[in-house]
Amino acid sequence: MHDWPPALQQQVRTLVRQFLAGGEAWIGIAGIEFLGVGGPQRTGTMRAGGRLEPLGNRPLDRAFVWVQGAEPELWADPRASSYRDLFDEFARTRLGLAGRPTTGFNIDHVFPKSAAAVDDMSHVRMLAIAAASNQAAGRTLEKAMKQRAVKAAGRKRIRHATWMTIGKATGFIGWESLPDSADANANMPLVHALFAHLAARGIPADFPDLEQRLTAHTLTRIR
Repeated sequence: MHDWPPALQQQVRTLVRQFLAGGEAWIGIAGIEFLGVGGPQRTGTMRAGGRLEPLGNRPLDRAFVWVQGAEPELWADPRASSYRDLFDEFARTRLGLAGRPTTGFNIDHVFPKSAAAVDDMSHVRMLAIAAASNQAAGRTLEKAMKQRAVKAAGRKRIRHATWMTIGKATGFIGWESLPDSADANANMPLVHALFAHLAARGIPADFPDLEQRLTAHTLTRIR
């Protein structure tokens, strides 16, 4: 990650900092009103300390910029086909870049767009993510999330980052197979590799043994 453009490094650092703070790393919503704007505030779900701003002249239901503190985040409709163009405008107007990165990176939905669409999410947070990491997660973990979302009843209105999210955002490429749905222990080799990757990047868990066991269990049901 050290050789990424500084603006993209900052985007990832912001996500990581929010995640480690506990509950601040929002990555999907079922409506702008869950941020506490655009409708009645919902007690306990409002994202404090931020504000919603338009992305140029784009309608808010297609995309918007959420500024959390001083850090801008791009949010887009997971069904939007022009999300790369949205990130291009975001990169130029908010990140000080010439446009979206086109070499070595994918423009990606931090919460996978296919699962988000099934869950009727209205907006998902966007990042530029190393291509190898994004594609490895897409063909394994996120494929399983989509399959489970189709089968499972019930919908979450707000999605928060997980250790898997942070792994993908920081370039983890160890997604070698779909997570095991029956046996958490079968997921432990992958989880060990994930946490080793994160620790090497200065992102250690406070209680690594507990967090790894919980993550292995989460992988049996994440959707």
